[in-house]
Amino acid sequence: MGINNSYFYWFRNKLIYILVSIILITLMIFILLNIQLTGFYGIIFSLVIIAQIWLISSVKLLPQDVVQKLEDTEKSLKKAEKEKHYLTYYDDITKLPNERLLLEKIRENTTEKAVLIIEINRLQAIKSSMGYSCSNYLLKMIAERLRQHLSSDYLIGKLHEDQFVLLIENHNDPSFIESFCSKLTEIMTQPYDIQDYSFNISINIGISLYPEEVKAAENLIKSAQLAVLEARNTPEHLSFYKPSMLLKREEKLKLENDLYKAVQNNELHLYYQPQLNLKTKQLISMEALVRWKHPEKGLIPPSDFIPLAEESGLIVPVGKWVLETACRQTMELQQLIQRPIKVAVNLSLKQLFHDNFVQVVENILKMTKLSPEYLQLEITESMTMNTRDVLPILHDLKKLGVSIALDDFGKGYSSLAYLRDLPIDCLKIDREFVKKVDENAQEPLLDMIISMAKHLNLQVVAEGIEKMEQFNYLVNSECDAIQGFLISKPTPFENVKDNCKRIIAEYKTIQCNIQSHYYGLIKEIFK
Repeated sequence: MGINNSYFYWFRNKLIYILVSIILITLMIFILLNIQLTGFYGIIFSLVIIAQIWLISSVKLLPQDVVQKLEDTEKSLKKAEKEKHYLTYYDDITKLPNERLLLEKIRENTTEKAVLIIEINRLQAIKSSMGYSCSNYLLKMIAERLRQHLSSDYLIGKLHEDQFVLLIENHNDPSFIESFCSKLTEIMTQPYDIQDYSFNISINIGISLYPEEVKAAENLIKSAQLAVLEARNTPEHLSFYKPSMLLKREEKLKLENDLYKAVQNNELHLYYQPQLNLKTKQLISMEALVRWKHPEKGLIPPSDFIPLAEESGLIVPVGKWVLETACRQTMELQQLIQRPIKVAVNLSLKQLFHDNFVQVVENILKMTKLSPEYLQLEITESMTMNTRDVLPILHDLKKLGVSIALDDFGKGYSSLAYLRDLPIDCLKIDREFVKKVDENAQEPLLDMIISMAKHLNLQVVAEGIEKMEQFNYLVNSECDAIQGFLISKPTPFENVKDNCKRIIAEYKTIQCNIQSHYYGLIKEIFK
């Protein structure tokens, strides 16, 4: 619009100049033919000639201005076109070619080739805890490391937020590619120093080969992306594309769509696993565990749909449903048996950092009328990587009156320094620490964790108790509670509720005068 207006302005003025010139020439002819050029009229005639000369020179110079304007416009258009081309074909953060340019390069020739998708693990966690600027700087460092260590014969590109791509021409031998990936992994997993932090990343690599496994070159990137999904679940974090992966991915997408409907169609159910208190017989504690009863596939284990919910973002509505249902059902059981019952609910990282999560918890407690002291929220060690962002949320939750538990303690992210600073009330020891417990032999690592927790004034719950030897060992320790199949498997809420009604009908009331009665009660309620 600006260019058109500019042109109109210049040509409009040129037209005015021409019209004024015609008027002046007419005046000159009139003066010459009708008036003697003496005195006053001579002066006027001279002024008219001067004006005409100036107008002629202006009109003559005018096209030069138009030409200059056109040249400037052309330069601006070329610059805009160049910027448009860059945005179309390159990633803004890493300055690497994007998928569009890579696809064009892949289609250029029909030689043997391989495409490698390099997926960066934990990038989302780093972004959530450290912010966009840190994660973007890490991506730039990764891109620069790839440029430095890889031959210029390889085309390096950037796909999605946490994925890089590598195009290898004239090589598609699996043994060569596998050896190359081993060296690439070693290069990529060296520490990245950003400010005062040193980040260690891990990668997954998905590989597609043309023309052996992928018959159409334009499908190489898509096929490698399917392979990288499989690589996440392999010990080597490496996977070659197979046609069967496409079918598996389609089934996963269908399951994701079914999970979205499951929230709406009341297909999710809560099961409860008790925590047997070893030091008190007054409080009944239990952990809420979500289960999905698919209308066609039956009961789907959490290991299949929870990662899917995390990946798709459905974990936020699913997590909210779990929290609300657990509080409501716990309150229902408290009113039924007239005894305090405490429920533990697992949180995800996305749920914790979701907008107004503290307000969501507060609203649920008010709506269900469950006292905050009977709600325990469980976080994992990996969620506390950066205390700067986590601490304010945890402190706000503590102000509500709920308790916080650190779940699966000891899986590899532990830091005694941050453990001291976290506003937690309970430490849940991972099952790996109790798996080999023998009541006749000492387990110094387990004893050390329990002792440390006690020095920090934390309650201790040991998970994964399946043998009497483990039970006896922990009874004689300072452990506060145990959880596992030896006590009870997760039990549907309907069964828990029916068992409570039966016990009340038989005994009129629920009382535990001695510890053995309490053990028996837990067994009866959650059988």
